[in-house]
Amino acid sequence: MAFAVTAAPQKVDFGKLPKNSQEFIQKNFPSEKVKSVEMDREASWDKYTVYFNSGNQVSFEGGSGDWSQIIMKEGSVPMSVIPAKIKTYTGNNYPGQRVVMLETTADGYKAVLANKTALDFDKDGNFVKAAK
Repeated sequence: MAFAVTAAPQKVDFGKLPKNSQEFIQKNFPSEKVKSVEMDREASWDKYTVYFNSGNQVSFEGGSGDWSQIIMKEGSVPMSVIPAKIKTYTGNNYPGQRVVMLETTADGYKAVLANKTALDFDKDGNFVKAAK
């Protein structure tokens, strides 16, 4: 009998993140203090998650170093990160609502607003559907 072994996420130094992940944090979260960084080895790819003292967090793909998920416990996802079409759509259709979670999906993007509305967008940032 064979058993799949899933290793628990392990803490790593910020410097272990791919270079573009480090630059992404420095550019888009300049006032945040990094609390910890964890590396999670899932199946065939690694995922890094940066946790901030504020409770906010950003996850990155281990290979490419591209962000995959941003969760904001305080504040909103930085405007510098949100694709232009998604910014325009949410601003026009949900004025005053903050984007508190943004993630990349196989089909594009998912954004969650402060009022818990989940919005799906395609890879080009075009609106697909909303759910509450």
